[in-house]
Amino acid sequence: MTHVAQPNTGKQRDGTFPLWLIATMWTVPALLSTLETVMFARLAKRPMPVWRAFVSEAPQWYGLAVLSPIVIRLGDRFPLRRPLRVSNILVHALASLGVSLLVAIGNAVVNSFTRPSPRTIASATTSWFLSSLPATTLAYFAIIAISYALQSTARLRERERQAAQLEAQLREAQLGALRMQLQPHFLFNSLNAIMALVRDHDTDRAVKALSLLSDVLRATVNSANAHETTLSQEVDFLSRYLEIERVRFGDRLRVTMDVPPELHGALVPTFLLQPFVENSLKHGILRERTGNEITVSARAVDDALAITVADDGRGLPKGESIAGVGITNARSRLEHMYGPKARLSVRNAERAPGTVVDISLPLRMSAAVPA
Repeated sequence: MTHVAQPNTGKQRDGTFPLWLIATMWTVPALLSTLETVMFARLAKRPMPVWRAFVSEAPQWYGLAVLSPIVIRLGDRFPLRRPLRVSNILVHALASLGVSLLVAIGNAVVNSFTRPSPRTIASATTSWFLSSLPATTLAYFAIIAISYALQSTARLRERERQAAQLEAQLREAQLGALRMQLQPHFLFNSLNAIMALVRDHDTDRAVKALSLLSDVLRATVNSANAHETTLSQEVDFLSRYLEIERVRFGDRLRVTMDVPPELHGALVPTFLLQPFVENSLKHGILRERTGNEITVSARAVDDALAITVADDGRGLPKGESIAGVGITNARSRLEHMYGPKARLSVRNAERAPGTVVDISLPLRMSAAVPA
């Protein structure tokens, strides 16, 4: 059965903003223009009622408010971001002229009632267009700039939210790995195996087992808060964990690590592989007297890192899926970290008994590869 990590389906921003926000943004300059008109009218000794001044000045600002959603969508459809495209600049130049013309028509029509004049609508429109062209052009590009700033802020908050969620998942993975290592039967069996070595006076193997147990617990607790680690460090952690299991099972447990040196610096999620090996030990292998084998391999396939964890145990019963905490957590982390570029499948081996876990994620190399 194949499980594919799906992209986050949360609603994305579409470049639009609430109408109340747009109306509020343009009410401020409308009120300022009204105040300016009233003051100049009084200085000219031709006082004008505030309401008439507002009705005269409001059309250009609320006209821009009505056109703002269109301008914002044009800004998203033809972005003015690096690298700038000449075609996009031309689109916005023509659009700004169109916006200026529409605002001028609105001003001319409204002022024909509030400020009657012998001029025709066409003449008044031309006058308004030419006089307000610099201001409306500036306002047009200000709308785009403000929309970009608000969208950038929203994207930053979304990234921070996702980072916090990923941090919580990492802590859960760390605690999950620690819980698996600290399960009573694990410690009991490991310590019993070590005690048997001590009784047999096999001091060297007992000391080695204690050292490995200490290393595994220390690595689990002191893994810091890094989302990723190198494949070399992940395999090293896994090898120490499996060495402890070999103290218990001896030669019945055979382990093969097939990771090319050139992939040692490849970045993978922390504690990615241990849950799959744990499942193999619990459910799939060591059912035969002759023992079983676990194989961990990695390959570079184009721009992807392909990792396989396979065993030659019983395999998955027909119709049964594995949905434990470790696998569920691994699938969720792959989805959040890499989206549709990551893939995880758990299946039975094709030509022999056993279970195969296939993981594919983007191939990215660490700047520093441990020696």
